[in-house]
Amino acid sequence: MTESDVKKYVKTQLGISWVDVEAEDKDIKTLITMALDKLAPYYEGHRLVQASGKVIDLSNHHPLAIEKVYNTKNNQIATMQEYAFGGTGVVLFDASFMNRLISYQAFRMLWNELQYQKGMNYKLIGDTLYLDNYNESVLIDMLVRPVVVSDVEDTSMYCSWVKEYVLALTKEMLGRIRGKFNVEGSPYSLDAAQLLQEAAVEKANLESQLQGEIFVV
Repeated sequence: MTESDVKKYVKTQLGISWVDVEAEDKDIKTLITMALDKLAPYYEGHRLVQASGKVIDLSNHHPLAIEKVYNTKNNQIATMQEYAFGGTGVVLFDASFMNRLISYQAFRMLWNELQYQKGMNYKLIGDTLYLDNYNESVLIDMLVRPVVVSDVEDTSMYCSWVKEYVLALTKEMLGRIRGKFNVEGSPYSLDAAQLLQEAAVEKANLESQLQGEIFVV
């Protein structure tokens, strides 16, 4: 999910194709920040990042905590590939091929499980990850805090929550703006009161979802 996705959703829901919407992109950007601040105490999003080096800068990912760090260089698997297939990507179809294949698959599953359980030693200080005596490629499983919209996973139920909360905040803003005007002698009317009412109800429902009362996916 991107900031543009949220802006487009909000403007579409407010009927930008039919009426003027007094919400500039910079205004909606501010409301997005407000929505993320509201979400932050409740959100724990996972992210997998591959990197290398003893000292890794994760500031672009806004890490909240590190779950595990995995070694992506697996010499044991390479050895089994050599044994089972005569080299990576080379398949030897002979009488014992299936036995070797079964052995390879069983070994791979066992090793991956061991590696998964073991992980690596590390320390996270601020947004910098320090690895213990390792300088090769690693896979980092982390929890991230929602600082920007892209920190919220596209497949997460919170993706929809952010869009709906920003929409409610935008309705609240528009209601306050339109409430300052009075149109007389016109076939059109301003919907300030309706927008404020809708915003209040929608914000309350969305905030209740965060508190675990009910979450509509």
